[in-house]
Amino acid sequence: VAGDASWLSVLCMWLTLPISCVQGVIGGLCQIVTAFMVLGCYCCQCIPQWLCCSAMGSVECGRPCILAPSWWRYVIGGLVALIANSRSRLALFIWEWKAFGEGDHYWHGEGFWSVTYKEVSDTTKANQKRSSSFACIQACTPDLFATNLIIFLSNDGSSDCEWACLRRALHATLLDKGAAWYCERAKKLKEYIATDWPSPKLEEMSDTERLRILVAKCIFYMVFGVWLDKEDAEVMARWRDYAAYFVLPRLVQRFLFNFAICKVKQLRIDTVGLIEKHKLESFIIDINNKMPEKYRRTPTVKLADEILFIVGFAGVGGTSAACESVGAFLQCKIPDTPHHFEKYPTSESMVAAFKASPVTYIKEACRIDPPVTSATNVCKEARVVTLKGKQYSLPADTLNQYVLSMANRDTSVFSNPDVFDPTRKELNMALTWNGAFGTPDEEKVYPRICPGRHLALDVTQAVVGHFVGLQDTVTSTNPFSCA
Repeated sequence: VAGDASWLSVLCMWLTLPISCVQGVIGGLCQIVTAFMVLGCYCCQCIPQWLCCSAMGSVECGRPCILAPSWWRYVIGGLVALIANSRSRLALFIWEWKAFGEGDHYWHGEGFWSVTYKEVSDTTKANQKRSSSFACIQACTPDLFATNLIIFLSNDGSSDCEWACLRRALHATLLDKGAAWYCERAKKLKEYIATDWPSPKLEEMSDTERLRILVAKCIFYMVFGVWLDKEDAEVMARWRDYAAYFVLPRLVQRFLFNFAICKVKQLRIDTVGLIEKHKLESFIIDINNKMPEKYRRTPTVKLADEILFIVGFAGVGGTSAACESVGAFLQCKIPDTPHHFEKYPTSESMVAAFKASPVTYIKEACRIDPPVTSATNVCKEARVVTLKGKQYSLPADTLNQYVLSMANRDTSVFSNPDVFDPTRKELNMALTWNGAFGTPDEEKVYPRICPGRHLALDVTQAVVGHFVGLQDTVTSTNPFSCA
């Protein structure tokens, strides 16, 4: 645990909270102040960053407790900025990007963020060095995040690294879209959804609590072959409900007396409990046995925790977010600015566009409002980045966040990127699923492309299709389905 996230730091933050709040509110509303809180004296760079009590200076010094005040005001400023930007992650990203000069990078958390399509695409095509980091900060492991999650493992291009072995085992056991069991479940999914939610109306998609429970049932069924009852599905749906907890740094977690960590820890216990309840241990054992002995987890329940974390966090959480976004687009509810819907100004025209091509509609909705907005990797070499017009030398092992949501709006690739248009010719270039989903040899070109992208697309199509009256919710119009 870094010194600035120690309990001593937390105690001092509570004691000086009014001072930090004043500074944080100003920083969260003023871009110039935000840049100063991160970079220090960026105009002439005449004063050492640590002396300015800047966040970047604290990171360069190893985040010692003595520089903790830089983080007290910084995290409060980030919260204020998020609220001021209508609690929209994309709006916050753009606001911070402008605060640092609207260049190719900006700073947030413990590292720099890349926004151009070229750099983000190059990163997704490359082998990545990873660490236990999330949202460009040190992840709270093992209390919030499970250890050895696949998102924390590096890939070096070899077929026998831990990441590659675990990904293959997961795919073969739980995510193989070409397997007979997958096709059979996909065909039955419509019947289960119809029974669970009879006589649906489009506006009912705004009932996010009930929608998340339905998505949780769909994901669990497609992965494990069991259709959960309402009580069990509510457990899985909490992975989406708790989404905001995962981005909080340990300093904030402790400031809140680990309230969020305790909630997630109990959720992890309850989720693994579903495997025991429904006697699904064989899936976990099979995955463990498929991996080389040096990578096998002991005891096996450790692997169950890791796998169920991903199923809940990425599978249920990500797919729920996709369904919520598509449902909102169908009702012309988001984004707030009407010109985004100039090609489809009414709900009726939106529904017609979905029925014409469910897959492209979903992909375009997720391009504009992606379930996963960014991802963290670690720089293998030293980098020089420009922030506020000044160059900063960053050492190897600096965290780098590549921003999928902003790359998906890069005008060098996407024409009129703010306009919703599922017929756009460059749609498959979107990096929504950590790679260009639908391009040739996508698995080879983008080694870390989301392994559950086909599952997410099929479930989203089935769920949304139910609400708009699409007869075949997983149809031959979907090039990734079993039909």
